[in-house]
Amino acid sequence: MGQPDDDYTDPTLNARRQKSSSSTISQAVSAKLEDGNVRAAIRLLMSEDSPAAPSPQSLKEIREKHPPSSSGLTDLPTPRSQQCVCADEAEVRQAVLSFPAGSAGGPDGLRPQHIRDLLMCREGGPEFLSALTAFVNVVLAGRCPLNAAPVFFGGRLLALNKKSGGIRPIAIGFTLRRLTSKCANSSGTNLLRSYFYPYQLGVGTPGGCEAAIHSARRYLEALPPDHVLVKLDFSNAFNSIHRREMLLSVYNRIPDLYAFCRSAYGQPSCLFFGPHIVLSEEGAQQGDPMGPLLFCNTIHPLLSSLHASLNLGYLDDVTLGGSVKTVASDVAEVIRAGAELGLSLNVSKCELIANKDFQVDDILLQSFHRTEFEEMQPC
Repeated sequence: MGQPDDDYTDPTLNARRQKSSSSTISQAVSAKLEDGNVRAAIRLLMSEDSPAAPSPQSLKEIREKHPPSSSGLTDLPTPRSQQCVCADEAEVRQAVLSFPAGSAGGPDGLRPQHIRDLLMCREGGPEFLSALTAFVNVVLAGRCPLNAAPVFFGGRLLALNKKSGGIRPIAIGFTLRRLTSKCANSSGTNLLRSYFYPYQLGVGTPGGCEAAIHSARRYLEALPPDHVLVKLDFSNAFNSIHRREMLLSVYNRIPDLYAFCRSAYGQPSCLFFGPHIVLSEEGAQQGDPMGPLLFCNTIHPLLSSLHASLNLGYLDDVTLGGSVKTVASDVAEVIRAGAELGLSLNVSKCELIANKDFQVDDILLQSFHRTEFEEMQPC
């Protein structure tokens, strides 16, 4: 039998590749939904990004998005004795049922639907819920064994090739870890809701995204001739914020969660990318339901210290509006204090909105991508 033509493609192989690609994108969308990042999930569904197979190049790019630790964590405060959050069976049950349908599983393949099915079992469901609650509270108390923590608090990585170039990593943690984090996140959000409001609308404010959009629109509708609005973008924010600062912020403001967070983030965790292992050493890990809360808790003192007339944060998206002098001063403070937290402003993606005839004399603001206010008006 002769060799097949170069142009021949096995239709069965093509079908398997398409199914694998579709499954990878579905898992990535599920992970974003579980992070609470609806916008990113929609962006993935609408984008032309394609799954990236593990390779030396994709591994190199993914490791660049997971920077090494900036400082040691050996001298972190010891958790305060007997001070940790404790979940009851109703809270654990609610957390199990809160997973979106079709949520992906972590490296062990255990999916939220598996736990849900066990929970709904008429005969063994109540006993299973009691055992599951006991397990969750062991983890919340920071009692995950040290030699198991790097794996248990890790996850598996998917990667997408961005149409614009580069790679987009998506992490999916172990289901039991995500379940425990959901319980911790619920407790922490309740404690910090009033602390975040009204500056940070990404955590604890129902409909926070819509509220931020409406506030920005109202500000623009009455934009004085000599005022500007800027939208700030940080480079790889969640993966770059210093883990030490993040844990100290938990210790100072939500101490009941410190034992759990120190157990989860007190040492590097393992992210499995095909046959490779990528260490997560900085920031709030992707795939952790507590990630948004931990990030916002760390940056909130900076956000609430700014003086702009309009001061809105939605997770790592910050919008400021006011006079050029005030906004420029705030942006300079974001750069200075943000650097101490591990954050770097991505100037090429920052935006400036101003009236057409208004000349902005600040050099940094001049480097932002400018949109004329008049161009944004409806026809």
